[in-house]
Amino acid sequence: MAGALRLPPCGLYRTTKALPGAEGEVPDGLLVNFHNHGARNMPVVLLPEFNVFNRWQWQREPHNIRQLSWIESLVRLPLEGYYALRKELFLEDGKSKWPRGTLVQLGYDRAAIPIVFIAQQRRNLADNFLWFSDRGLSIDAETLASLEPLTVHDEPDPEAPVDEG
Repeated sequence: MAGALRLPPCGLYRTTKALPGAEGEVPDGLLVNFHNHGARNMPVVLLPEFNVFNRWQWQREPHNIRQLSWIESLVRLPLEGYYALRKELFLEDGKSKWPRGTLVQLGYDRAAIPIVFIAQQRRNLADNFLWFSDRGLSIDAETLASLEPLTVHDEPDPEAPVDEG
């Protein structure tokens, strides 16, 4: 269809301008979950509500985007999840480092600052699993761009309702 507006893909973004009409709720410098297909066939953003296991849970009530040009001001971010470091990452003391290839979990704070959490083998527990702290290390844009996405199997939630469809 000629002249149709091409919206960016759904995903995580950082705002660089306040959302017109909702400046108090959606300011610049905020992590948002953008959807190009809202309930009223209108693009929307969801705001971070609370964090569980270094991943944001999103508010249920979306903010409609009525001024479509505002979407151009959004900066796309890699999804929260698991990544490998493509280069060593020096810690705040400037001496300690996480080596290249380290498994990390990527998350963000409300201001869309990327944070990585290192995978750690927990030896004092009976199960064989990796653990990620709730305290991570902020990273810069160059390090963020260098992360290599990994696939990690998510065990199904035994409490989740079964889809019969």
